[in-house]
This record gives sequence, C-alpha cells and structure tokens, in this order.
Amino acid sequence: MPPKRKVARAIAATTKHIVVADALNLRDGPSLQGVVRSILPRGAVVTRLGVSGDGYWLKVRSGRTTGWVAQKYLQPVPSSAPASDFPWHAIAAAEVGVREIVGSGDNPRIIGYLRSTTLSAPMASQDETPWCSAFTNWCVERSGFAGTDSAWARSWLQWGRPTDTPRPGCITVLSRDVNSGHVGFFVAASRTRVTLLGGNQNDMVCEAQFPVNRLLGYRIPR
Repeated sequence: MPPKRKVARAIAATTKHIVVADALNLRDGPSLQGVVRSILPRGAVVTRLGVSGDGYWLKVRSGRTTGWVAQKYLQPVPSSAPASDFPWHAIAAAEVGVREIVGSGDNPRIIGYLRSTTLSAPMASQDETPWCSAFTNWCVERSGFAGTDSAWARSWLQWGRPTDTPRPGCITVLSRDVNSGHVGFFVAASRTRVTLLGGNQNDMVCEAQFPVNRLLGYRIPR
C-alpha cells in the first residue's frame, strides 16, 4: 500500500470526484472547525479546486458553492466516464446496468430514483412505474443542481433553457404520444437517430437510440 501522502496527491490530481459517503460536510475551511456550508449527498460530483498542505482536505466546487471536504470520502471519477460539461453525466454513467427486477420484486436503487420526485408513496415503491424522469431528476440533484421533482418526462421542457446545439450530457426530451414522453442525457446524434444515456431504457439504465423525429427539445442550465 502506498504512503498516505502519495494517495492524497494521486486523488488531488484528478479534477472530478464522486462523493462516496452517505452525507459529506462542505466546510468553509480545511478543518473540522470549519463552518458547514452545505451537505453533499452520496453520488454528488464535485470539481477539485485545490488541496490543503497536509493533503487531507480538498477545496471543491459543488454547483455554485465552494468549500473544503475530507478527501477520504471522495473517489476520482473514472477515466472511462463520458467527457461532458455537465456533472450529472458522470453520475448517470456510474448507474449503467441498474435494471428492473423481473416479477414481484422491486429494485431498491430504482425506488430511490422514484422517491426523488413528488410521486405518491405507492407509485414510488414499484420499479414498474415509468422512471426515466425520476432517474434524470436523481442524477441532476446529486450533481448539486435543482431538478423538476417530477416523474413526467415533459416537465423537463420547462427546466433551464433551450439550446439548438446539444452537447454530451445535456437533457433531451422526446415525445412518446400526445401527452407523455421520454427524457435522458444526450450522447450523440445522426441525421435520423439520437442516442441517449437514460433510465427506463429497455427496463434499465443504458444507452439507447431513438428516432430523431421524436425530439422535442434540448435543455441546459440557465
């Protein structure tokens, strides 16, 4: 095992990190006496800004808030994570493979996505409930941004602002029928197809392609 100092330097060299504690205090200084500015949830992605002299604390940015956190509760975002301007993209990529349980069981991870919305308790306790918007909301909230708190995919058409030039990770809303839809994170597009990383795609978190004529809009933060 390498010395702790070397581990600290290796972690500090990575720009993006994921919170692995259930709740992590973001303090105004690099010590336990620092005032807690906010509490970061598990799965939140932060940007490294600096490191304390002893290597124990990292200065990070979460959304619009900066502060200090203990580096031992962070893991570097893997190099395989998608290159993206949007921190929720790495969070979503880390969830790839989460799928519904066939039969009467319910995947607790998907229940967690559903409970990040305002769905009623009965609807939020079944992984058969459509969960693409819940997954999007869960990822966005864990990156330090406010979501829509809605399980309705088209709610994202009112979130942030529209853009005509999609970038990897931007929120993409598709039609399904007159009132319903689908939402996920943009990966790529061709003349006829758009590829999304999202939830409830083939009953799991994965990348999937959709006809581009279903596109309703791309959204990015204000």
